[in-house]
Amino acid sequence: MVAGWEATGVGRLRFRFPFWLGVLAAAHGAAAAPFVFHRGVVNAASYLPAGLPNGSIARGSIFSLFGRELGPATPATVSAFPLQTTLAGVAVEVCQGGACADALPLFVSASQINAVMPSDAPLGAVSIRVRADGQAGNFTPAAVVSSSVGVFAVSSAGFGPGIVQNYLAADNQPINSATRTARPGQVVTLWATGLGPALNADNVAPQAGDLPIQVEIFVGGKAVTHKLYSGRSPCCAGVDQIVFEIPADAPLGCYVPVAVRTGAAVVSNDVTISLSGDGGPCSDAEGAAGAALRQGGKLGGLTVTRGRLTTTAGPVGADTLEALFTEERGGPWAYQPLYSPPPAGACAVSAGRGDAESGLPPVRTLDAGATAYIERGGRSLGMALPSPGRGLAGVASSAANGASASLLDAAGPFTAGVTGGTDAPAFTVGLQSPAAASWNNRAALAVVDRAREATLTWAPPAEGGVSVWIAGHARSRADDATARFLCRVPDGATSFTIPTAVLGRLPAAEAGPDAGLALIFERRTENPPPPGLDFLQAIAASAALQVPRYQ
Repeated sequence: MVAGWEATGVGRLRFRFPFWLGVLAAAHGAAAAPFVFHRGVVNAASYLPAGLPNGSIARGSIFSLFGRELGPATPATVSAFPLQTTLAGVAVEVCQGGACADALPLFVSASQINAVMPSDAPLGAVSIRVRADGQAGNFTPAAVVSSSVGVFAVSSAGFGPGIVQNYLAADNQPINSATRTARPGQVVTLWATGLGPALNADNVAPQAGDLPIQVEIFVGGKAVTHKLYSGRSPCCAGVDQIVFEIPADAPLGCYVPVAVRTGAAVVSNDVTISLSGDGGPCSDAEGAAGAALRQGGKLGGLTVTRGRLTTTAGPVGADTLEALFTEERGGPWAYQPLYSPPPAGACAVSAGRGDAESGLPPVRTLDAGATAYIERGGRSLGMALPSPGRGLAGVASSAANGASASLLDAAGPFTAGVTGGTDAPAFTVGLQSPAAASWNNRAALAVVDRAREATLTWAPPAEGGVSVWIAGHARSRADDATARFLCRVPDGATSFTIPTAVLGRLPAAEAGPDAGLALIFERRTENPPPPGLDFLQAIAASAALQVPRYQ
């Protein structure tokens, strides 16, 4: 396992940072032929699945294979150049049209391999196979492209705070965090893989120098105008450094999204960076949730949303209640999407397999009961939660449903609660439902071109204390992959443009349950936490919905 290294970047900038080439998972002996799981080949930084626009493997990048019986029970890692085509008896072949090229394994274990895709690997559809101790495994498909960046995250999972260093001095470049932030105009170094083919052979120490690929960096949606370097780190095969100045107009906050686009086409995964005006601790615009997350402890969140969709048969609505109760470890790199939204003017993108939520760190959930409910005007609506501590429950309703019509059709106060469980007792909280969101150009967005910007316009909220958000999702069932985005609209704005760097990361999807676009009016309520919880966040929202075709 490589424990640390030093590399020379641009000019006199020097970087020193411990780096892990692989995640050590529980392993077992390779007693049978190696088997790579279906769709088990991913970028080693982003982990984005094949089928998404940014789910391919770039020439010269580090990629990961997941499966069983892939290698030795005791993991092995390279320690010196030149790299070999086998490591601990394990080899990886990249094949197309009957011809195969050897990848360069960096880390091998029974369940995971990290390897460098050859810089001259064939482009397009390929088949990848593992050989372990002379036994050939199955072929699994993948797509090889010239460039597709994955940005490393502190979580080693492709989301949350990124591995970004603040440049203070040549010998003082701490990892960006909520307590050690960067400021606009400051130089930072982002660590990634996937810029493209190396300038020299893959098996020797990489040659420093800008790679011949167009690179754009976005910080909170603002384009970087001063890029200093985008090329290999001389220390490590397949590892890229991107050195740039934070834009002067970048939004401040603890969870500012950062993404990289190469070749004017493929956009990386999102990671976050913390920005402040003076380099001190960051602050969140959305209240105390982020601070509570970083403090750690037992946190609870309830979000009640009244959604409205206009169809040819008339208006249809649905009440949903999302509950999340977790025990958070805290710390300067703590991340949880519910408590880590983007700052005003920015959009955050997450993606993953299937239709389940992605970008959720593994934490212990708390049992707060099997049922959540809302009450208003003497009426009550209970919703069974799929699992204690985390769940989304809802009941469809419309004006034609009589007694089952929504409790939240009108703005005003109501209560929500849970029945209680082993970790948190039953409790109720008071919320204030905002007036319905009035989306002026909803019909014009029945079809969304992912290669073009999309602008939403609306009437301003009827009351104060309401924030405006835009959310969307698209799922490819054929590829079993979903991407989502969430944008925070600046206060007072009545229009917002979703950039192509966001829409371009969605898969194509037909109108229906696999596609959605929402304009959301939201009111947050700070409530004293009930016994058993250290923090409670309650949100009431009104959402105008569209079911577009993403093309």
